Amino acid sequence: YRYLFVDLLTNNILAELPLTGVTFTQQLNQAGTLNGHLLLSGMATAQFNVDAATIPGRCGIYVDRNGDLKWGGVIWGRTYNSTAQQLSIVAREFESYFERRRINTDTVFNNTDQLLIARTLINNAQAATNGNIGVQVGTETSGVLIDRVYYNYELKQVYQAIQDLSRQEDGFDFNIQVAYDPITNDPTKTLVLGYPRIGTVYSATDPNALVFQFPAGNIVEYEYPEDGAIAANTVYGSGAGSNEGKLDTVQQDATKIADGWPLLEEVANYSDVTDLTVLQELALGQVRATAYPPTTIKIVTPAFETPSLNDYAIGDDARLIITDERFPNTLDEVYRIVALSVQPGEDGPERVTLTLTTTTN
Repeated sequence: YRYLFVDLLTNNILAELPLTGVTFTQQLNQAGTLNGHLLLSGMATAQFNVDAATIPGRCGIYVDRNGDLKWGGVIWGRTYNSTAQQLSIVAREFESYFERRRINTDTVFNNTDQLLIARTLINNAQAATNGNIGVQVGTETSGVLIDRVYYNYELKQVYQAIQDLSRQEDGFDFNIQVAYDPITNDPTKTLVLGYPRIGTVYSATDPNALVFQFPAGNIVEYEYPEDGAIAANTVYGSGAGSNEGKLDTVQQDATKIADGWPLLEEVANYSDVTDLTVLQELALGQVRATAYPPTTIKIVTPAFETPSLNDYAIGDDARLIITDERFPNTLDEVYRIVALSVQPGEDGPERVTLTLTTTTN
């Protein structure tokens, strides 16, 4: 593992520093986090440019594993402990930069593809002076045309605007992916949009399909929580307006009610949404995601086992097979990788924790 520290605006490499105790995560449609430590005792910190290369809010970091970029993001925090003579770094993936950017001009979309809206919001943010961190965009389309208005007085987060679009019932996946340019070998970052999703759909006939198995397999351990406290089969969507004039909708999973589930209600507030169709899609998306107590399985697997860390990415489907005391009749289902956490393991084995949820495909 190598850790490359860069200037956020120019992407110029400022230093390569030997971090320890590193853990980094990736999350689907969210910004993952990196934590690491740098021991300054005995290090020529001025020679290695430590101070200038780790400035929070100004510098970024890339994680290189065997010549491939596995993670990239913005340094948002650093803390020095004089007793341990250790500098601790906290960074989040490049999506997090757009949490600090606002839509400050009226921006209107009529009958526009939702992926074009997402790209336009990123391009508009990067068109501002000192606002371009070099995120490249593609030309993906979804065929889903919507109306959307962002008013300047709302000062809505660019990131939140894109995430709201993605969470609609007919939404999409997004992720800023990092890689080396094949010609210049410089680190790059690209906004990837996927409709209806990104990642590989599981196929039993695919010889390269992802399969994880416990106990006689490639899973070291797993956790299987089920949380009914966040389940909701009826969602009240609240949009723009006030009092009697407030835009609203009610979306319900009628199947769950018919099956005998008790009424479980939740409110979703989208005060900047002025289009009823968009509001309905947002509320329906939340119902579909939470009507059954959400199951988020975490499995721990060695990074070198088959499939290895190079074989999967967030968004991919994976078949999970478990036979033990919890599942004596065997759990054999297809789930989707929605997050991963990597421990490089400089003092122990390299481990990957995968977070899996049920797939709708």
